[in-house]
Amino acid sequence: MRSGASCVTSDPAVRAFFESALKGLRLKFYASAAAFLKSPPRGLAVIDSSLPDMSGRDLVSVLRGDKKTSGLLLVLTGAGPYSSAAAALSLENGADEYFAFPPDARLFRARLQNLSARGAAGAGAPAARKPAEYVFGALRISPDARAASVGAARLKLTALEFDLLLYFLKNQGRVVSRTILLEQVWRQGIEAGPRAVDKRIEALRSGLGPFGAKIRTVFGLGYLFKM
Repeated sequence: MRSGASCVTSDPAVRAFFESALKGLRLKFYASAAAFLKSPPRGLAVIDSSLPDMSGRDLVSVLRGDKKTSGLLLVLTGAGPYSSAAAALSLENGADEYFAFPPDARLFRARLQNLSARGAAGAGAPAARKPAEYVFGALRISPDARAASVGAARLKLTALEFDLLLYFLKNQGRVVSRTILLEQVWRQGIEAGPRAVDKRIEALRSGLGPFGAKIRTVFGLGYLFKM
């Protein structure tokens, strides 16, 4: 296995299990999704399903949707007993492995060793080419030119609104919390809170015209963008 792993959990029992099962590795612990997203490392990340700011499954989806973290090896641990439905959903969301907690320690370590070995072998593979433009009917977005248009009319979006739009494009079909948007989209040094996110989303919806309705509010969770 690689020399280290990142572990995302706020549960002392889960942390103790990771320390015991992965003894001998250099482990770095994060108590929340937000703390991990501030400076996500490369390599292997083991994520508890129950985090204080968002679910581990949603964190996996966010990591897979961001080009900076899409190559991470992600292992999700969920509350037991084992459920094939929970395992399937976790894998569909982008996890490389799923375990009900607490897993067998020997099997847990062996599978992580195997996953890390396969990840290291594929590390030299070329990254997928990002699209030059996103096109959805009359809506056209060019990330490189930082321009968006509906038909022949160019949309007037602020820099922050355009960054929000790009983040939604990369995470289509996934619920994104306000906390994650603040961590991933807002620029450093700009003080903001959940209400500021709501206001910017409303401005973006307005700026997108008829396509603004594609950004849906998911009550109590955040926002979902789906074309």
